[in-house]
Amino acid sequence: MIKNNRSSRTNFNYLRILLPFSYNRYILLFLSGLILLPIQQANSEELFLKCTGKFEINRGPLIKPDWETSYLTINLVGLKSTINNKGLKKEGRTLIRRNSYTITLRDKSNRIKTKYKIHGTLGTYIVESPIRNRTLIGTCEKSRG
Repeated sequence: MIKNNRSSRTNFNYLRILLPFSYNRYILLFLSGLILLPIQQANSEELFLKCTGKFEINRGPLIKPDWETSYLTINLVGLKSTINNKGLKKEGRTLIRRNSYTITLRDKSNRIKTKYKIHGTLGTYIVESPIRNRTLIGTCEKSRG
């Protein structure tokens, strides 16, 4: 009987040495699996607008109608908004006050390139381009996005 007790004690000591290594392996395997999983971003509330500019100021008499259609995606939680104008996507900083949204696009030297001002209740928008001395006035309506 003494031999059986000694053999069980050695097995118990042997298992005690092996168990911490196996736990570390499982923890490392679990952590590496978490790193390799794609990280999902939560989508915040967005407002999709289709805006049509009808006429310009500060340009003189118009020979033909100057209609410009812009698709705006305003992120209501974050600071960035996307503007799709004639197939070009631009991102700008958004300022939200009550029911009006102001999107500012800047160039590389941090000068204001274009400023979009959208009034939510009236459905109007103004695009001011101080570099080109141009102002576009139009209306906005909600779109699907």
